[in-house]
Amino acid sequence: MKKIIIYILCSIAGLGLAGCSDFLEERVTTSYDGVMTVSSEESLEANIMGCYRQFYLSGFVSGTFCEWLAPASGLAHWNNTSALGNPLERWTCCLKFTRFSQHPEAYDSFTSFNRTIYRCNALMASLKDSPVEESYKREIEGEALFIRAMSYFYLVRLYGDVTLRTTAPTRLDEVYGTRENFWVVYSQIVADLDAAQAQMRDYGRMIQIAGGNSSGRVCNYAAVACRSLVYLTIGSLLAHPDDNFWLPDRTPDFSAIGITTARDAFQKALADAEDVIQNGPFELCPDYRQLFRWTFPEDWQLKERIFAIPRAPESPDSGSGLTMWALPNYYMGTAAVPNYGRCHPDRWFFQKWCERYHGEKGTGENNADIYVSCPDPRFDVTFVHTAFIGNGGATATCYPADNRIYATRNDVFKAYGYPFYKKFYDPTFDNSVGNADFYIMRLAEVYLIAAEACANLSAAPADAYASRAVGYVNVILSRARHSVDGEPAAEPADWAVSDFGDREALINAIFWERCFEMAFEQHEYYDTHRMGARWLTENIAKPKNVYLYEKEQDDFEQGDKTYNGYRSLLYGNTFRYDEDWTLVRKGLISAYPYNELLYNPKLDGTLHDPNLGQNPEEVFWR
Repeated sequence: MKKIIIYILCSIAGLGLAGCSDFLEERVTTSYDGVMTVSSEESLEANIMGCYRQFYLSGFVSGTFCEWLAPASGLAHWNNTSALGNPLERWTCCLKFTRFSQHPEAYDSFTSFNRTIYRCNALMASLKDSPVEESYKREIEGEALFIRAMSYFYLVRLYGDVTLRTTAPTRLDEVYGTRENFWVVYSQIVADLDAAQAQMRDYGRMIQIAGGNSSGRVCNYAAVACRSLVYLTIGSLLAHPDDNFWLPDRTPDFSAIGITTARDAFQKALADAEDVIQNGPFELCPDYRQLFRWTFPEDWQLKERIFAIPRAPESPDSGSGLTMWALPNYYMGTAAVPNYGRCHPDRWFFQKWCERYHGEKGTGENNADIYVSCPDPRFDVTFVHTAFIGNGGATATCYPADNRIYATRNDVFKAYGYPFYKKFYDPTFDNSVGNADFYIMRLAEVYLIAAEACANLSAAPADAYASRAVGYVNVILSRARHSVDGEPAAEPADWAVSDFGDREALINAIFWERCFEMAFEQHEYYDTHRMGARWLTENIAKPKNVYLYEKEQDDFEQGDKTYNGYRSLLYGNTFRYDEDWTLVRKGLISAYPYNELLYNPKLDGTLHDPNLGQNPEEVFWR
């Protein structure tokens, strides 16, 4: 292990990190002996671990995704109410389902993903001169292709057209590039995952070399699982072409990967997902609670894990802010830091889940007629709500307890105003990153990918595809019901095909089941946005506008004082989401980071159409 750590440090220093405008001349001209950094099996392992490590820093463990993408999904919230005084601040863009070009966090993940791509390309280029046995090099190259593919998958979903590189730049004039059509990027992602599947280690050899499923390393079937999501995303985009992020006169061409229609993409997604379910080495954890228990050694070795980011408190720069940013102050007696609870569940999403699975409503003066509990066992695994152990072991109350928001006291506001996420809390946490890992892909998602693909392929409410879709969902619901001590819970009950009047109702139900099963696992933004602008408008913007003007969210009087309610504190008293889908459409991809627009001379500065992902001239997209 010590040898590998030494090689990792040498590799990081040797390969150097770069991405677009962050790729400085000093780094370009820095020389290193490529053979020295890839001269042994240990050094290859160290270099590929460096690629993983850089990928992890691209928004996952830093909290960038949870803090600035989850709220832009419409299902989560950022709690910094002071931003409401300035319409150009961070939170405002989330209310447009997007990130502005000059958002403070916009450039970090963009740069970090490009650094990951550079590192992967540089490692693959150096392999040809390595004296290590060819089959071993081929395995390493397969992992590098996998990481590069996933980096591009995140970039293309965030920005649409992005610069596409399959080789590492060696001169300064090669650093910048024009943007490639998004469908070409998707085609490269699929090609990389095809090659990765063929070259990567199988599960047994991955365990043998990497030392266990807690290492963050992946096997060949991870490429198949992730490719199923890529195909599902392509299918979603093609299923809603008129209200997606490109202009009508721009026709995507996925023929290079055998896709001409949305149906083609859904069939490929289903084939990959079923291959993973039927032939892959993964298994569903029998108890949902164990996925987020973080107590016993086996919790980090679950076979449901397909691609997971390990967190190590002893390595602060590879740690995660998710735990700290999700929990309330003093949770379970932990030390207090000012930014606890910065990202939290939206009240509307909380209520929607309770309603879907027949929760109970409150009876107090301030929580009458709202849901205060949900019988789905996953609900209490996901949320801190109603009451929790706080400072000094005392019980604190939070939403939806029978309380009001009092913004004059910040600690009370943070407790009473909303629920919190708790999936990534572990008992060792105390003002540190804790020991909880982060799931990028787990097997439950693959079941839901298979279900959604089947639903999209169905031609009638009760055909064979619809039945298969319901069957895959019921596997996940059964696991949820059995995630209790004693007799199974009553909810979530199995679905029947007859529950759904049409194909769209089934597709929507599966979508929301994804949101419940994987809440706060950083899928929310990508899922809501791939469904298209009309879907976002009808399923999130409009219903949330109705919800925000219900009595629960209003300002209120107590004694001789008037207090701001949930709506005015967190949104602004007159706020409404855009209900014109053509406006919502502008947020389907984030505006390109301002730094890149400023410094990259190869970008076309005359293009300001938000549907092409450039930086529009309107202040709306600042």
